[in-house]
Amino acid sequence: MERAAHHDALLDETGGTAAPTEEGRKAARVRTVFKPLFAAALTAALALSGVCGWLVEQQQAALLRQFELDRRVAQLEQELSRQMDLSQQQREELERRGRELEQAQDTIGLLEEYSMATREGVVPGYTQIYPEMYVQPWEGERIDGGKVCCLTFDDGPSPNTDRVLEVLGRYGIKATFFVVGKTGQQDQERMRSIVAAGHTIAMHSWSHDYKSVYASVDAFLEEFHRLYQWIYEVTGVYPQVFRFPGGSINGYDRGVYQEIVAEMTRRGFVYYDWNASAQDATVTPLSPATVAANCLKGVGQDLVVVLAHDSAARGTTVDALPAVIEGYQAAGYTFSPLHPGVEPVIMGYPAVR
Repeated sequence: MERAAHHDALLDETGGTAAPTEEGRKAARVRTVFKPLFAAALTAALALSGVCGWLVEQQQAALLRQFELDRRVAQLEQELSRQMDLSQQQREELERRGRELEQAQDTIGLLEEYSMATREGVVPGYTQIYPEMYVQPWEGERIDGGKVCCLTFDDGPSPNTDRVLEVLGRYGIKATFFVVGKTGQQDQERMRSIVAAGHTIAMHSWSHDYKSVYASVDAFLEEFHRLYQWIYEVTGVYPQVFRFPGGSINGYDRGVYQEIVAEMTRRGFVYYDWNASAQDATVTPLSPATVAANCLKGVGQDLVVVLAHDSAARGTTVDALPAVIEGYQAAGYTFSPLHPGVEPVIMGYPAVR
């Protein structure tokens, strides 16, 4: 009996077939319940993993779609910007062509108004004389406003020319000298000094005798051709602009100015009147303050052409010149010499009937 009990105990210790205890039965029940829970958890984890993967794929797809959308929007913005630039260029080109058309129409109207030909189409003989007196088309800068002042001096050269040049040089200003026919050695030196300093030398007739200048179109051309050749002979420069003695409208040229304008324009020359004046062509010289005040009446206009005179009797005009220059500078103006690229400032003509 003792040996049998001992044998049973040994079997229990060594894993024999002894009957399970209560603790063993509880452990077995726990293991039995855990297996389906583990399987369910594993299944849920796998499902969650799949959902996460699907969400990641959807997020990546959404990012790709957003990237593609952003790229397309950028392309559309670039295309719109390009089209806007092109549209702006087209508008500017149309505006430029419109201005050219207006200029062409103005020129045609001018030539029709001041036509040189007779009704039978016969062209006057003066169009054939002086074939060398022509100006090449202007290819330089254009000035049509923008607060620009053009100082001009008529009737020189004179002893005051040297003083005028000194003042202009001190301020770094370029101006225009409408000279007449003077052959003295000192006058020639002054003409060369005008050109050497970078100023415009222009024509104002050879004699400045109104009756001679405006006797006929042929007489006008003879006066200006003589001066044209003289300026070139002395300075090496052919003038391109001119001013009528007394201005384009005066009491002497009413019967010929239309033809003169048409013929000189046909030859490429540009003429200038003025819209501000020193009013210094007086018997008794004006004070420098009065001359300066007169010149500065042009302030407020976009393009100002100031008329002053360069002669031995116009010392007060030179005295006023610093105040004139500083007055226009204080008003925000820059200075330019006249040339064919400057918009003409001319007196208004009565309608031709």
